[in-house]
Amino acid sequence: MTPQHFLGLALGGGGARGAAHIGVLQELHQAGIKVENIAGTSAGSVIGAMYAATCDPFWVEKRFRDFIGSKPFSGLRSKRLAKGGDPDSVFDQISKKVSDQYVLMMSLKRRSIIKKDPLLKAIKFLLPVSTFKELKIPLKVISTDLNSCEDRIDDTGDLIEAVVRSCSIPGFVEPSGSDNDIIVDGGVSMPIPVPAIKKECVFTLAVDISCYQLKPMRKVNMMEIMKRADMVTSLRLKARLAEEADFVIRPDTMGLHWSDFDQFETLIEKGKDAARTSLDQLRTSINQKQTILSKMKEWLS
Repeated sequence: MTPQHFLGLALGGGGARGAAHIGVLQELHQAGIKVENIAGTSAGSVIGAMYAATCDPFWVEKRFRDFIGSKPFSGLRSKRLAKGGDPDSVFDQISKKVSDQYVLMMSLKRRSIIKKDPLLKAIKFLLPVSTFKELKIPLKVISTDLNSCEDRIDDTGDLIEAVVRSCSIPGFVEPSGSDNDIIVDGGVSMPIPVPAIKKECVFTLAVDISCYQLKPMRKVNMMEIMKRADMVTSLRLKARLAEEADFVIRPDTMGLHWSDFDQFETLIEKGKDAARTSLDQLRTSINQKQTILSKMKEWLS
């Protein structure tokens, strides 16, 4: 496939840590680095859709501030949201929410802690458009089909529904689809969505908001061993996907849990810091790719 765009941006998942994406986008915007294609997973799909709809990262920040003080945000939060542990591990996300005996028993009979409606209301509040056709920048939204074990990549039709699917944390938010296609968070299969746009872009920039530093295990029991094993698998997948990008920006997300929305300000600044630190090297990498592209065009002409 011949690349259709020059710079593609892959925004990884991470819940509240997605605020760092906003800081990165603001620095790229101010530096005049033009994004021509976007792929987003989970939180990355939300920020990606907001930016693709407006091309204004400062509007994205303002809208998120409005969201944090809104009813859709309070309706999305749960008393069972637990902090700590590995913020990227799907197993940990679920196990923290079923820690007490009542919820554990309930989990055997239900498909999720909350229904899809609170998440749907939140996404509708955040996004200024409802279809992919209305976006100013092409966008691919990643989710996962648990039955087929395959990635689902949406880039046409209902944008709201696609983003909801991409953000449906397994065990926490009710999955979409039917028994034949159970659609959940894209972080399960493609937490950093570089492969979704790599063939369509000459240069791929990934923003990785994962937490790679794991603290030593405090309790070495069956549950902790299972959780740590899942963390290792998740982090290895993320690192492997990030390696496929031409350039990676990794904001310092301070080991925060995906539900730490009270760290919004700090995370935006961490995103800005990481982008600023990377700008010179990023420009050099882009220029090198542009030079190679120009030479190839000369040879072919």
